[in-house]
Amino acid sequence: MRVAVVSNRNVPGQPAENAADHVAWIAKAARAGAQLVLFPELSLSGYSCAPFMRRLGMALSDRHPAKIAAAARRFGVHVAVGLPLRRSRRLYICHALAGPDGWSGHYEKVHLAGGPGPSGEGAIFSPGRGFRVFDVRGVKVGINICADGRHPGSSLCLAHLGAEIILHPHGNTVGRLGVNPRDWTDKKRAYLGARAIDTCTCMLICNSVGSPRDRAGRRVDFSGGALILDADGRFVARSKRTARRAHMIVADLDIDALRARRRTSVFAGHRAKVYVAALSRA
Repeated sequence: MRVAVVSNRNVPGQPAENAADHVAWIAKAARAGAQLVLFPELSLSGYSCAPFMRRLGMALSDRHPAKIAAAARRFGVHVAVGLPLRRSRRLYICHALAGPDGWSGHYEKVHLAGGPGPSGEGAIFSPGRGFRVFDVRGVKVGINICADGRHPGSSLCLAHLGAEIILHPHGNTVGRLGVNPRDWTDKKRAYLGARAIDTCTCMLICNSVGSPRDRAGRRVDFSGGALILDADGRFVARSKRTARRAHMIVADLDIDALRARRRTSVFAGHRAKVYVAALSRA
């Protein structure tokens, strides 16, 4: 399976501008032969926890997500895009999968940065309540979002549900998690490489990039970065430059080899029922 991971410029609070940029990248990925394309966390709205995000809640049928679904149909690819999903008067950090036949489904971020209380993401968003796996061209694909990766159970749940590829979008600003795309990929591999090994999965990981001004006029500096890890936690592809500019990486994943590896991996010996029993008493 050929995959594309995009680190693009997503302006917080400007979904129309972001949607147009997404369509251009989807077209570029399709020309490169990609079958699955990953965008960053909240890419369609732009990542922010500012109060204006409350007014940007979307349904998958709304006009901006509909543009992504239409592009997926037009170019015959599967696209994973981030958006603030409005449901039952609650707002969720969501990543949704669109394909040639329409929406395949969505995942709502379980672990909010700063916790579920009235600080950080919890001030605006509600936490999701479960993990899901989707079928993409016969390959099982799961999604973790940003802070989910700090909790090993997130990726383990997906692997036990059958995930062979885990998509991991981020919305990280410049700081201790990375100051540029190459630095960010090094820091992400430092702990997500272990997640790939533990679950015997391939991981597609990305972040928004650049220094846009949000809807309130504040400048936001995203470090950027894109990487693909194999089941040994090694780089398959990664951002090569330090410049914080939009870019895309493309790689071919050997799913048959991955499946053969999983049958004899440490993951094959995981005793999930024992874990469930222990956690039920926690």
